Amino acid sequence: MSLQEEQEQFIKTLRLHDGVVYKICMMFTDRQPDNVRDLYQDIVCNLWENRGKFRGECSEATWFYRVGLSVAVTQVRKRRRRPLSIELTREMEETIAEESSNGQINELYRLIDRLNRSDKALILLYVDKLSLSDIAGIMGLTVAAVGKRIQRIKEKLQTLNQEEQ
Repeated sequence: MSLQEEQEQFIKTLRLHDGVVYKICMMFTDRQPDNVRDLYQDIVCNLWENRGKFRGECSEATWFYRVGLSVAVTQVRKRRRRPLSIELTREMEETIAEESSNGQINELYRLIDRLNRSDKALILLYVDKLSLSDIAGIMGLTVAAVGKRIQRIKEKLQTLNQEEQ
């Protein structure tokens, strides 16, 4: 497969799962468009660089979560020459603007911002309605541990919300 064909296939796959990348970016930034774009680009570049490591042992969405969360959590910001450049689509920019104007979503993000990185990652996956089994696979935890941690995170978010009222 030529590099151009490989890039086209990668972009097609990315477009199927760019919502995953977008959600990670929204959770791990201050949601300013430039910062969302920067993290989005870092995640996409990491996905591109590691595309050969995807062995199909999990779903593509799970792999996107694993790579995306790894980049977000470790805040990989090294700038190197990249073979591929992907920009946020107009639709995604409109989604950012739309979500920024939604008070409830902003309140949820603000509370989630107060969590540690690991809890942010877990709650992102939970909010995205992944099964406990999928979350466990992505995070490298047992299903029971995921269930317990999500319960504690929900309690922590409720406490934070009550403290502010």
